[in-house]
Amino acid sequence: MLLGAWLHWACLLLLAQLAQPCPVGCDCFIQEVFCSDEELAAIPLDIPSYATHIIFVETSFTTVGARAFSGSPNLTKVVFLNTNVCHFGPDAFGGLPRLEDLEITGSTFSNLSADVFSNLTSLGKFTLNFNMLEALPVGFFHHMDALESLQLQGNRLQTLTGTVFQPLRRLRTLNLAQNLLTQLPEELFDPLCSLQTLKLSNNALTGLPQGVFSNLGRLQELSLDGNSISELPSEVFAQLSRLEKLWLQRNAIRHLPSSVFSALRNLTFLNLQGNKLQTLPAGLFSRSPGLVSLSLSHNQLETVAEGAFANLSGLSFLTLSHNALTHLPASIFRDLEGLIKLYLGSNNLTALHPALFQNLSKLEVLSLSKNHLTTLPEGIFDTNYNLFNLALHGNPWQCDCHLAYLFNWLHQYSDRLFNIQTYCAGPAYLKGQVVPALKEEQLVCPVARDRLGFQAPRLEDREPGGGWDLAAEERAVRGRCTYSNTEGTVVLACDEAQCRWLNIQLSSRQGSGFPALALNASQEWDLKSSCGSVRVTVSIEARARKP
Repeated sequence: MLLGAWLHWACLLLLAQLAQPCPVGCDCFIQEVFCSDEELAAIPLDIPSYATHIIFVETSFTTVGARAFSGSPNLTKVVFLNTNVCHFGPDAFGGLPRLEDLEITGSTFSNLSADVFSNLTSLGKFTLNFNMLEALPVGFFHHMDALESLQLQGNRLQTLTGTVFQPLRRLRTLNLAQNLLTQLPEELFDPLCSLQTLKLSNNALTGLPQGVFSNLGRLQELSLDGNSISELPSEVFAQLSRLEKLWLQRNAIRHLPSSVFSALRNLTFLNLQGNKLQTLPAGLFSRSPGLVSLSLSHNQLETVAEGAFANLSGLSFLTLSHNALTHLPASIFRDLEGLIKLYLGSNNLTALHPALFQNLSKLEVLSLSKNHLTTLPEGIFDTNYNLFNLALHGNPWQCDCHLAYLFNWLHQYSDRLFNIQTYCAGPAYLKGQVVPALKEEQLVCPVARDRLGFQAPRLEDREPGGGWDLAAEERAVRGRCTYSNTEGTVVLACDEAQCRWLNIQLSSRQGSGFPALALNASQEWDLKSSCGSVRVTVSIEARARKP
């Protein structure tokens, strides 16, 4: 009975609301008025009393007069999107005691007086994005004690007075990205003791005062990317013990103090890509054991010190691509037991230690592309049980006996691998071939010779440190031998029962370095290996075409 009576009165109330006329040039819904008519010349005076939200999109009027909405005290949200509004009267939004959300985005005004937004005591979110605002006058946020979100992105702010944010002690989000700020007063953020997110991306900051963030003990996200910061004071983040995400990419940082991140024990995300870092101090991240994602790409790192990634067992994403790395210590990734993605592409690596990835049992994605690797050591992936995406392209792989481990590994896990674009750069007769498509017999090495041209001794006669091709000798012990001429242009692979593969590289071009064979002629080669020698004769006979 009571439910039926309540529904009856609710229906009567709804009918009474809908009976109120909608302003010309607007569309009215249950609680929202949407005005997008370019012919709308001013703020409507007949906004329905039931409306709580009013939105203006691409309207043509240019002025919001004093107390323009005073006849609609129930409004909680007012939005101007890409309008031509450029003039505001004193106390333009007065008479709106319930206003919680005010947005003016994409307009052309460059200056605002402090009295335009006076007495907005209920305002929780204030957005002034992508206008042409050049300054924030003193007293601009007077009486905005309830403000929690302030968006000032994409304006032309060059300087800020040290006390401009004084009343905003409840502010949780401040966005100053995409402005023209060159410096920050050291006391600027002192009143913002509740701040959790601060965005300063894409300004023109060249440095940071030592204590500029000293009162932001609740800050969780800090964006400083896209500036011109060249160095960081050692204690600049010392009070940010709750910080979880830090963006520093696309600056000009050359050096990091060893203690600069030592207070960030809750840090999970750190982006340093696109700076000018040449070294990383040992233990740089050791006080941030919760780090999950770390980007160091597009710097100038030539090597990374032992212990640079110490105590980061929870790190799952690490990129060191697009640096100048020539060497990586064998134990550099030893502590990264939780690593899932590792990017080492576009560096100058020529060789990798067999134990480099030994502790990375959870590794799924690995990029070694665009380095100077010719081979990979035996067993380098033996503990990477989950690796399925391996980028190897852009390396000068030498497809000889030293590549046998990689070849066999690719074949063994071919059912789970993808992104294997791996091509031979040498020897010349295999150049351009796809590594997984080769036959193992093709991965051969020319016979090892000393400087006088004598054949290498048998394995049982080899002296320690003699410098012979151990891989070829081991093949001989297993009953497989590879015979070759001195130039390596004729290669014959045999096992105990039969010879299985022959490659002869011929060329008719002068100065090519390879022999040529005429029709109806033969050529002999004496090939040698650690097993002995063999003679190969090839004849070419021209036959008349059958009718």
